[in-house]
Amino acid sequence: MVLTSIALILLSAFCHALWNFYSKSSRDTRILFFWCGFYTIVIAFVAFGFKQPVVPKPVWVYIAGSAFVHLLYRLFLTQAYTVGEISFVYPIARAAPAFLPLFAFLFLKERISVQGLMGILCVMTSILLYQQREKHIQFKAFFRFLRDRDALWAYATLASVIGYSLIDKQGMSEFHRYSTDVPLWRAVTYYLMENSISQAFYGLTCLARFPHQQVAQLGRREWKRALAVVGLSLTSYSLILYVLMTEKVSYVTAVRQCSVIFVVLLGGYALKETYTKRRFIAAVVMVFGIFLIAYQ
Repeated sequence: MVLTSIALILLSAFCHALWNFYSKSSRDTRILFFWCGFYTIVIAFVAFGFKQPVVPKPVWVYIAGSAFVHLLYRLFLTQAYTVGEISFVYPIARAAPAFLPLFAFLFLKERISVQGLMGILCVMTSILLYQQREKHIQFKAFFRFLRDRDALWAYATLASVIGYSLIDKQGMSEFHRYSTDVPLWRAVTYYLMENSISQAFYGLTCLARFPHQQVAQLGRREWKRALAVVGLSLTSYSLILYVLMTEKVSYVTAVRQCSVIFVVLLGGYALKETYTKRRFIAAVVMVFGIFLIAYQ
């Protein structure tokens, strides 16, 4: 992996940590995501008004698949943030590097080295540390804690991350093969297309679940936060899609996991969440595993 790609992925990780922090600190993350979707669709209309998107036919199936999995991702993540702490939910939900190389090996025919397997074990160990909820570490209690609501939603979010990462890798490869547009514009086009479709359906679920007055009230109070989340999310994911054109999905997602350190520190010191030291150690173990995977 070239140095430029690593720098872009780390910038993406920082933006990703920030938008998740802003989302978690909202009065209601579920409704905030409604307004994020509204602004995302507005941005898509403006962007495509200046430059009409040209999406090759083979790419549409990946955009549709990614939009559906991203819809599940938003539903799972907002529920996880509603019932759990970000320094617990986020690292587990972003633990895809422990599993993506295996799925990439099965479906994308990418290889896994011995060093990569060691990295996967480190990430899985860190997940065990995150899962601990008592003063003394008890690994036997892992499956008992696994049944807690925040854990269930966090692992459901993890499954959706693995799903859309695999879909987007193939989608951007197809985009790269058939399109002659500027590479960054391809990434932005793909992101805005799948995100607008996903956000439109998510918005409908919110209007069905929450009183319209409550939705409107939060929109007036937190419009700046929503715009910040949209901007950071757009920047973060567009950078990832751009790098995915030329780099392996397991490597890209692995390096991006450096965001867990930012999130654990923000959750522990800005939101006063629990087990900050233990979760920081787990984050370091995860990042160590990440770099074993990335630099094999």
